[in-house]
Amino acid sequence: MDYNATKLFTSIVQAGSLSAASEKTGVPISTLSRKMNELERDLAVQLLERSKLGVKLTAKGQEFFKQVQVGIELLQQAQSAVQSEHKLQGKLRLSLPPAFDWWWDLLIDFQRQYPDIQLFCHAGERVVDLFEDGIGVALRLGELHTDDVIAKPIGEVRRIWAASPEFITQHGTPKTPADLPRFALVGWANTDGSRNTRQIGAYKFKPEFLFASNDSRALLHYALAGMAIGEFSDLAARPYLASGELVQVLPDYPEPGYPLHLIYAAHRQPSAIVRAYVEFCVGWLRQ
Repeated sequence: MDYNATKLFTSIVQAGSLSAASEKTGVPISTLSRKMNELERDLAVQLLERSKLGVKLTAKGQEFFKQVQVGIELLQQAQSAVQSEHKLQGKLRLSLPPAFDWWWDLLIDFQRQYPDIQLFCHAGERVVDLFEDGIGVALRLGELHTDDVIAKPIGEVRRIWAASPEFITQHGTPKTPADLPRFALVGWANTDGSRNTRQIGAYKFKPEFLFASNDSRALLHYALAGMAIGEFSDLAARPYLASGELVQVLPDYPEPGYPLHLIYAAHRQPSAIVRAYVEFCVGWLRQ
């Protein structure tokens, strides 16, 4: 079996089409198509269903893809081990939820410690498939509903409400959660604009926002400008609370916490790079 063909196969699956894989790898579409035909002929099985919209794995292709990924990772680890005994080098693909801008500081510190590791990071609301998207480690917020991953709990995230000192001077501050709806508010909304019910202590309400977004930077911008009381994750607001640019309101009424996990595929032995990344994240968050 052609090792290069299997690498091209994984590139096609992760890219979603021959044309996208061609752009990513620099290999002509005609060569990719020929290599896939040869690979399927060697294996005597159809791996991909081809259409104008792209490619889709067959059932046999899905199983082959999972196994091939493991083999390629092991070969890359072996190559890295031979090339460098003292430092980690290679590539790591990551996934983050939206509104985790503070995680960029962690990644910068990680690459300062491991400058020979190249990172690719997918950030968005879509829950990625570790296998099909080729993700090494994903950060997940909330309860997990799958048993085919290894999950490393690294803490929890809570929502808090905070405002600028200027806003508080001009408009005052809520004394109880029931006072919040009387103030201008900015906060998180889903991409379709829908708002979830919030619970602060025993008080539940669906807030009406002056401004809503799924971008935490926009929410912080509004609150820092003195426009409203803002809803943030405690980790996103932490540096602004420490600097005094924001002041937490209703600190005696904590909202429920959401568990935070790093997850990676359960069926494969984690690479040295994955282990280093997970261990680094745990240590960084403890600080």
